[in-house]
Amino acid sequence: MSPSAPTVEESTADPGVVDKTGHRIKKGSGVGLRPDWAKLPGHTVEVWLRGEHVATGVVDQAAEDDSVLWLAGAGADTRRLFDKGTGYQVWV
Repeated sequence: MSPSAPTVEESTADPGVVDKTGHRIKKGSGVGLRPDWAKLPGHTVEVWLRGEHVATGVVDQAAEDDSVLWLAGAGADTRRLFDKGTGYQVWV
């Protein structure tokens, strides 16, 4: 029997180990929603807002209080600022 995706009950049992698509993530893997934005400079992240993917990029700088972060510009894209208070989420 092949493994299947977690059920809704399994996914909601421990939200700390479920990714944005509902799949389980191994604890301690460092993958998932990150509230500690100040620790992310240099990491490649995905930025989401209300369930919609907004951007993917390398964190250039983040405020020490985790309130905002900047994604580095790449190619034609300019450096972008994201504010946690607006509802943006960062996933690694």
